[in-house]
Amino acid sequence: MSAPSKRTRRTGGLFRIDAGWLFLLSGLAVMCAAVLIPAHDDLAMARYERDRARAIESWHAERVENYAEYLDALRDGDETLVLSLAAMQLNLIPAGTTPLVTSVRPQATSASVFPELEPRFEHPPAPEFYDSTLRRWATDSRHRLWMIAGGALLVLFGLLPPSRGRG
Repeated sequence: MSAPSKRTRRTGGLFRIDAGWLFLLSGLAVMCAAVLIPAHDDLAMARYERDRARAIESWHAERVENYAEYLDALRDGDETLVLSLAAMQLNLIPAGTTPLVTSVRPQATSASVFPELEPRFEHPPAPEFYDSTLRRWATDSRHRLWMIAGGALLVLFGLLPPSRGRG
């Protein structure tokens, strides 16, 4: 019996897939995850801080506007404002009117008008992060180093030349 000729020897099906591609792609995916997930978290926190700064800025602008309107009304001598200030600050009411609180001991309230001028501050929603094992590993400094090293090792294995059979 003679050895089969090169022409009749077959190496497999129509296509031959190199297993190195699987190592290369999985290594790149692990390294990308180790880099992109913490960057995404940092971006989400930066956007939250930006939204928080914008909310504080708009709160300050609304506060200044309220105080400016109050000052303008006070300078113009708005009758209802002057009467309410006289009643609240000086405990004086115009002649011929009766106070609404007729009890012997009225509730102790602040005479200051400033709490009513303060706008309500609304915090922006804090970012929510999807909790997964991959995210925990990618954001933990010790595990992240191992992920990058493992990904680099997989890329190295993927870049090695394919093995040739003995022949």
